[in-house]
Amino acid sequence: MMKPTDTRTPGAITRGRKFDQVRDGASAIFLRDGYAAASVDDIARSARVSKATLYSYFPDKSLMFREVLRATLASTFRDAPFQTAPAGQDMQRDLSVMLHDLAVWSLAEPRLSMLRVITAEATRFPDQARAYDQAMEDAVVQPLADSIDGWIAARALQPHDSLRSARQMVALINGQVQHPALLNRSAPDEAQIDAIARDAAAMFVASHGVRAA
Repeated sequence: MMKPTDTRTPGAITRGRKFDQVRDGASAIFLRDGYAAASVDDIARSARVSKATLYSYFPDKSLMFREVLRATLASTFRDAPFQTAPAGQDMQRDLSVMLHDLAVWSLAEPRLSMLRVITAEATRFPDQARAYDQAMEDAVVQPLADSIDGWIAARALQPHDSLRSARQMVALINGQVQHPALLNRSAPDEAQIDAIARDAAAMFVASHGVRAA
């Protein structure tokens, strides 16, 4: 609880010399234990600061959690999940490579732990869930749709709603690689990821590819 003599705005985060250290310590605990199970004592130990120092930066646990997710989201979506493909001659192969890279990206930490925590806390922190969905749309779905539009322009694909197709493929890949990792902690191996990506690309081309007259 903030002291009566504290002049900060209630509910405000204070940034100072140990801010990153405190946030990184909190990140390790929140991504491991989730929001409810994360204790302030564990966070202080992880950050190697006293609880008083912890509260001097974050006056309550929910602010700390929101900042951890904001920073983790920004970090984990900084790198592109795949290289967008030019409208080359082997569209199915290029798409398979993109979907393979997306699967590997989706399984990487701390991305997977962040998704687990955001899903568990979507009711309590709906704004964080919306931010994750928007990041997926901007960093994953839209670039994939842009590649699809390039293939449509090159007349390798039939004209159709590229955003819808991109969302469907992202859901197809993540459903097969992230769900087992989240629910059973058994991520597919490299050979399985290759097969998943190839099958998804083949199915997409069979559905939307330009058929010979």
